Amino acid sequence: MNIKMNRMFIITLCMTASFIINLSVRNADSKIITNVPADVSGEETKALVVEDFENLKIVEKVDDDGWFVSSNPKEYTKGDDETKKKKNPVMALKLKAVDSGPNDMKVEEAYSPTGLGKEKKKTLGVHFRFRYPGNNSVSLEPPMEIDWKDRTPVLTYDQALRKDVAERGIQLPGRAKAVSMWVHARGFPYTMEVWVKDFKGDVHILEKQSINFVGWRPMTFEIPENMPQSSDTYPVTRVSKLVRIVLREVSNVTGEYSGNSTRNSSDVYVFFDQIKVLTDTYEVYFDGQDLHKNFEGTTNTNTSTQK
Repeated sequence: MNIKMNRMFIITLCMTASFIINLSVRNADSKIITNVPADVSGEETKALVVEDFENLKIVEKVDDDGWFVSSNPKEYTKGDDETKKKKNPVMALKLKAVDSGPNDMKVEEAYSPTGLGKEKKKTLGVHFRFRYPGNNSVSLEPPMEIDWKDRTPVLTYDQALRKDVAERGIQLPGRAKAVSMWVHARGFPYTMEVWVKDFKGDVHILEKQSINFVGWRPMTFEIPENMPQSSDTYPVTRVSKLVRIVLREVSNVTGEYSGNSTRNSSDVYVFFDQIKVLTDTYEVYFDGQDLHKNFEGTTNTNTSTQK
């Protein structure tokens, strides 16, 4: 009887241990099972600043590296200045670094994983004005992609060109759950969209929100759970990136445009500061995970030549 009870106890203990290990691996959101499974705290959710606009660069050509602004409809560029002035549907369109910042915005501590967010001296401002109300929009594109931690350039393979190219985007480290930023608006009838590209190259337009308010306000855009951010191979986590911010005109809640709305043809100013990502930065650990670095940094002098 005692032998049977001991056997039952051992079986129960093994099943419990197996359940704990499986639970911890699921919590870690890892598709790789290693000899060193994640512990019960295998989730490292934190808010990281990925853009603080303190050292921003603004460019006028889309091929140059820096923040770039465009509009729909596009600016009319043909003819002389007088012709442009009469026919141009875009009466003003400009990006500028502004000395300002929201008083309620938190400044990061001396140690920041990204090295950003320690100051709030600069903000990114956009000024635009359309001649006619309608399906008007303004798009802001970030600088060329750099590694969120090392701050080094990142290249992406372009299948059409068959070579590595630089793409615009702000990396969102870890498995991102939401993107937030401070926005200063003036009560104009516009909505705001955040576009995020996953590691497979698909773009996800996060739910648009109204910026028909006055003053500074933090805005949060949730990332859909079905957006792919992990792989079956190491590294498990695959970085996504913010590729565009779009401001779109609307006149009322139903989305209809009002031809007699004086607000639609006025000078519009919108300002942005401190883009953050709420993310889980946990990565699976296994023995020898950095061996590829040794391989890349070591020259094998023990090679032989076949004759």
